[in-house]
Amino acid sequence: MGSNSVKQPKSLRFIASQTALAGLGGLSAAQAQETILLASAAPTVRDEIIVEGEKRGSNPFADPEAPYKIDRSASSKLTEDLLNTAKSVSVIPKELIDDAGATSLRDIIRTQPGVTIGTGEGGNAFGDRIFIRGFDARNDVYVDGVRDPGVVSREVFAVEQIEILKGPSGAFAGRGSTGGAVSLISKAPQLTNFGDVEASVGTSDTYRVTADLNYAFSDTLALRVNGLYHESDTPGRNEVYNDRWGAAAALLWTPTEALAITLDYYHLDTDELPDYGHPWNEAENAPFDVQRDFFYGLVNRDFRETFANIYTGRIEFAPADNITLNSVTRYGKTGNAYVVTAPERPDITDPNPASWTLSANPKNRNSVNKYIANQTDATIDLMTGGLEHTIVAGFEISREDIENRPFAFLDSEDPSTGNPITPFTVTQPIFNPDPFAAWPFPVEESGAYSIAEVESNAVYFLDTIKLNEAFSVFGGVRYDDYSIDVESIGGRFGDSMVSNDSDFVNWHLGALWKPAPNASIYASFGSSSNPSGEQVDGLGDSYGGITATTENLDPERNKSYELGAKWNIFDEHLSLTAAIYRTNKTNARVQVEPGFGGAFALEGEQRVQGIEFGFSGNVTEAWSLYGGLSLLEAEITKSPNPDEIGGKFPNVAEKSFTLLSRYDITERIHIGGQANYQGARAGGTTVGIGTEIPDYWRFDFFGGWQVTDRVGVSFNVLNATGEVYYDAIYRSGTPFVYIAPGRSALFTIDIDI
Repeated sequence: MGSNSVKQPKSLRFIASQTALAGLGGLSAAQAQETILLASAAPTVRDEIIVEGEKRGSNPFADPEAPYKIDRSASSKLTEDLLNTAKSVSVIPKELIDDAGATSLRDIIRTQPGVTIGTGEGGNAFGDRIFIRGFDARNDVYVDGVRDPGVVSREVFAVEQIEILKGPSGAFAGRGSTGGAVSLISKAPQLTNFGDVEASVGTSDTYRVTADLNYAFSDTLALRVNGLYHESDTPGRNEVYNDRWGAAAALLWTPTEALAITLDYYHLDTDELPDYGHPWNEAENAPFDVQRDFFYGLVNRDFRETFANIYTGRIEFAPADNITLNSVTRYGKTGNAYVVTAPERPDITDPNPASWTLSANPKNRNSVNKYIANQTDATIDLMTGGLEHTIVAGFEISREDIENRPFAFLDSEDPSTGNPITPFTVTQPIFNPDPFAAWPFPVEESGAYSIAEVESNAVYFLDTIKLNEAFSVFGGVRYDDYSIDVESIGGRFGDSMVSNDSDFVNWHLGALWKPAPNASIYASFGSSSNPSGEQVDGLGDSYGGITATTENLDPERNKSYELGAKWNIFDEHLSLTAAIYRTNKTNARVQVEPGFGGAFALEGEQRVQGIEFGFSGNVTEAWSLYGGLSLLEAEITKSPNPDEIGGKFPNVAEKSFTLLSRYDITERIHIGGQANYQGARAGGTTVGIGTEIPDYWRFDFFGGWQVTDRVGVSFNVLNATGEVYYDAIYRSGTPFVYIAPGRSALFTIDIDI
């Protein structure tokens, strides 16, 4: 155990928390809206601190006197407090999620320094596409320690905290995780009784109800249920809406002091009208100057429906005080079906702008992901040669099946005859779009399909060695055997069968020095690997998918070097962090022959380097802060195309900043605000191509009044200035841009049961 950990009697060990990110560093919880898979994380058998007088249902990983400050990761692999962990880990607790008025992972990611949002496109799925420290992390999301396959959109109604592990993390996570990974930690059963119901009403016809109910049947059996009902239009957008409902239930049984068994089930249904935003004016190299609410889709054609059904079982067994065995098994099935209009190919040849049009180009997906996985590991505390070791050793086995059966008759065919009718079925006037334009044809499956089967087997070993009270070393290694087979039938490129079988080893090494009990300085080195087909939602080689041009390539290799410092001040209730880093991709996949089907080779190099600062916690008992600053440089350093050398990474903000401040005016009244800045972001596939969305500032405000001991009211004003800004830009030379939500307001009543 770490020097700051408190040893509990076995009878208390199951109460505290949940492990997660067993494949990465900590995860658990939620896959929302457009297919997700949240499942309450199980309590861990490892020691956690129980603070008497703590609010019922409070976050077991947080500082009880400063809930914005998280003391420990939920990961079974990060065994030390965050202060004593030689790696950058940013954590967003549920209290901050509530204060910020966020209802989805996308809402939170939008405000995180060093993390940006990309686009869903024709060749990859519509959903949470996340970039961390410059690299695509859309398939580096975990739920309860198990990789969440595919790209989906995630809710936060049952999330305890969100962890962002930064820097190459192959020793923790396996394939991918070049820039880092995101983990969602779910609310777990606790051996006490509490309940909370929140009801919100707001602008844009927003109605949201969540419930969090925990009941202890005895001192060994507890049930926690979370529920969600949500419906809303999108602020500042015509016709666009997002409705969803979900439930998560987790049952904890501790038949003995040494054994905990958790079973949980997660379900989510979503129904929305998806939105690709505004068209791009190639003549001005900027988005068209149109009204913010213009919607170019078709109400009679476009839709998005998702579902998730996730079943998880966890067994935790502590046969001795220094040994914990943990095994998690999960089966999940999620669906993501949509037709969404991309406002593409503007025609501005007419001298009269009123006659300018664009193609309402439909992009679609009709996929079902099924997977089964098991992760089993042992954590052992022991002394050898006068050194204190905390060892985590285990294995992971997973099987994924991703089937996509796209829709037909969306663009250029008459479904009654199959004959072409026009180059593009629907055009929209750029300055007077009609969302209700006629669409008389049904949305039907085309008969084409693709099926991807992924097998992954891994073993890992991690060890934290305490040399003395001031020095420690943290090292780990992981071996992965990864294979993917993709069969495609029909479709625009005909039939194909491609596969890749790779094995790779990744490592991590960190050294940490504590100049004072409340401070640490560290150096860390780590690696990761990107095998062909790693982005399992991608349909093409330029999207990170697997094709005949990439199936025989070895994995890309990444290495990272980081120096950092952590300091807890103000009675250790405010955490300050700083890190300087460099990540090198030494054999990037690049196209070496032009045109579709041109050969790829591992002949590129990429580099991201930067500096980050973070802060979270309390300055005083009444004043809480959360935020950070990220300054990075992401560029191509080697390419067969000399014009690309020195080019920017797409979808990456080189400057980003956030500050959230809350002040408790009295014990019952609080007020706060958030300022967020994102720098300009380039468009393109692997290198910026001269298109760019501008930087922006966004400001939010919130406050609340605890009317009685059980009833509280609060408000949120989001994007208070009504700033028009863009989340992401499509990769082509004539792209479209995702417009972010406009101004909105929410009023919430919170009732403790």
